Amino acid sequence: MKKTLANIISGCNPFSKKEEDNKILYSIRILLSAYLIYFLGLIIGEAVIILGSMPFGYNATDRQLPQDVMLLCSFFGYAFVIFVVILYAVKIAKLSLKSIGMNENVKTILKGMLLGILSLAIIIFILLASGVISYDGRNRDVNWLQILLFFFAFLVQSAMEEVLCRGYLLHRLKEKTGLAAAIVMNLLFFSVFHFSKLFEEGFLLGVVGVSNLVLISLIFSLLTCYDKNIYSALGFHWIWNFALYNVVGMNLSGIEAEDALFRMSVINDFLAGKGYGIESSPVTTVVLGVILFLIVLRGKGREKNGLQQ
Repeated sequence: MKKTLANIISGCNPFSKKEEDNKILYSIRILLSAYLIYFLGLIIGEAVIILGSMPFGYNATDRQLPQDVMLLCSFFGYAFVIFVVILYAVKIAKLSLKSIGMNENVKTILKGMLLGILSLAIIIFILLASGVISYDGRNRDVNWLQILLFFFAFLVQSAMEEVLCRGYLLHRLKEKTGLAAAIVMNLLFFSVFHFSKLFEEGFLLGVVGVSNLVLISLIFSLLTCYDKNIYSALGFHWIWNFALYNVVGMNLSGIEAEDALFRMSVINDFLAGKGYGIESSPVTTVVLGVILFLIVLRGKGREKNGLQQ
């Protein structure tokens, strides 16, 4: 009994270098290491933010900083999570960057950005055309420096999620569990951080929001698998967040936009996803569903042509 318990603990130990053949224990080990990496990076980032705010007379722990400033600090703080992921992967897990989806083919980020812009543009067009939202004109009091900072802050924030979820987690899980199981576990890991705000607007919209999270996670995972790197998923994720928050000026995952290039008003709360934003809209569900279908078709086409390994 003691030996069995010791084997289970050893098999789940995220610092163990022992090869683990048991798929369940291996999966627990990788998931634990991902959570450990994430929270360690967050702690370091938050410590830097708190200490860095003190010389300016602010106490970040008391929410004294304006929302946009706090968001910028938080997003740039995610750089420490990226650093911890890479450090853990290279120094402890003895992995190469290529093996976690960070190869030299960075140009695929442009494809992801194009797909992200196209997806968001279609959703916004449908919402405008159907009267769900209205266009109120250009914002004439734009803080251009803040917009620029958010452009790079969303890059860091999106890179953190993609390096951790589609880079480290997906690639390590599929080594032993197979691709389908790895995608499901990666999906659950990615989604859990968004649950707290999803159901604040009611159960039905919460279900729609979860469905959209599932769809976007599947899209990101398939892009990663087909392109053999995380960059197309990163480009999609990055430009979606930035454009929705700082260009269109609509709520992003429950965060109210305060500085954007354009102004929009919500006419139909439900179809616009209420306070959570269009990421909890049924219109987004349809559009993302179509995009996922087309990506799957593209993948099957590549397999038939012998281009997919």
